Parts: sequence; structure tokens; C-alpha cells
Amino acid sequence: MKKKTLCLLLVLVLTMGLTATFSFADSIGNGDASTYATASVGFATKRISDTKAAASVNVDFTAKADSYVVAIVLQKKTNSGWVTATDVAGSAHYYRGTNSTDVVTYDTWTVKKGVVYRIKCVSTDSYDSGIEYKRTSYSEPF
Repeated sequence: MKKKTLCLLLVLVLTMGLTATFSFADSIGNGDASTYATASVGFATKRISDTKAAASVNVDFTAKADSYVVAIVLQKKTNSGWVTATDVAGSAHYYRGTNSTDVVTYDTWTVKKGVVYRIKCVSTDSYDSGIEYKRTSYSEPF
């Protein structure tokens, strides 16, 4: 009887320990950053005229982000590659928030005639579990 009680107590203790371990792992997404991430980034860009451009960016997170920062940066094409269009007023816009599963932005710029541009989107979503995920995406040139 003593042996049976001891075995039952041991099984109970081990079971409780495993349950606590699995509960903790689930609460942090099994420690896998892919559980929390920027799921997708969609762009809608338009050259309204030779000197006016607009862009809408839709960022979807895989879970409700406890906090996020989405940076929308206008870049221009040069001989050496893509650079931030610092000669355009308001070339960078930042969207910050909390408790969201997605972010939709809309920005317009007065651009230079004959210059090719694109949007660089840097999305950072953070979670109370301590996980932070960062994704950089680019639109098609316009």
C-alpha cells in the first residue's frame, strides 16, 4: 500500500510539473519568434502626377501586438542604389500604437519630376512575453 501511494504521489507531482511547463511554453509561443511576427505587408502606391505621389501600406501581425512601430520611408533611386529621399519633405512617417493586429497607413508626398521612388516599410511588433519581431519590406518602384 505504501509503495502504491508513493507511486501515485510521484505521478501526480510529475504531471503537475509538466502541465506548468507546457502552460508556460504556450504563453510565450513555445519560445518561437515565428508565433509572433509581421504576417504580411501590402503596398498600394500611386504617382498621382509628375510631382505628387501617394502610398498606402497595410501591415498584418500574426497575433495582437502589445506595441508596434511602423516606419514608412520614401526612397529614391540613384546611380548607387536606393537612398532615403531626404530632399522630399516628410520622407519618413512613424506610426506607433498598442494592442493591434494590423496597421493601415496612408501618406502623400510632393516628389521630384523624373525621379523613381519606392516605399521602405520597417515594422517592429513587440509582445509582453519579451519577443520583438522586425521586418523590412519594399514596394515596387513608382
